[in-house]
Amino acid sequence: TDFYHLDVPALLGELCHRYGVDTARLRVEITETALFDDVEKQSRIVETLHQAGFKVEIDDFGKGYSSLSLLKDIHADVLKIDMGFIRGKSNLRRSRIILESVIEMARNLNMAVITEGVETEKQVQHLQQLGCNNFQGFYFARPMPVADFETKYFGKS
Repeated sequence: TDFYHLDVPALLGELCHRYGVDTARLRVEITETALFDDVEKQSRIVETLHQAGFKVEIDDFGKGYSSLSLLKDIHADVLKIDMGFIRGKSNLRRSRIILESVIEMARNLNMAVITEGVETEKQVQHLQQLGCNNFQGFYFARPMPVADFETKYFGKS
């Protein structure tokens, strides 16, 4: 909802400038549903973020009522596919076909793909077979306090 009330590109740009953070090191996630209300306006915001050096990700793709026109009109850098496509026991064949098609389509649009909600090695292997090599989920780590993260991944204590 920040996109409705704030000038997000200006705010993020100002914060990066104030704290000396390179905008190219940050990614801005926008949920798929937030992009639907005014696609033309959201497209301009995404372009402004790009011009400032930010990478833009469409989060939770497939969770709502995905529209292919969204991918046509919003030039994001990354498509984060919702976990609903890899979870559950029903419609497995259909989920696989859709997932494989979305991964290929994103790749053809020069977008990186991240699959959310990965919890098992089997899911990782399955997604790799479909052409996805970027994942997010409990298989890798559960949410943790910053201090635990720094200790685990950077050896800080």
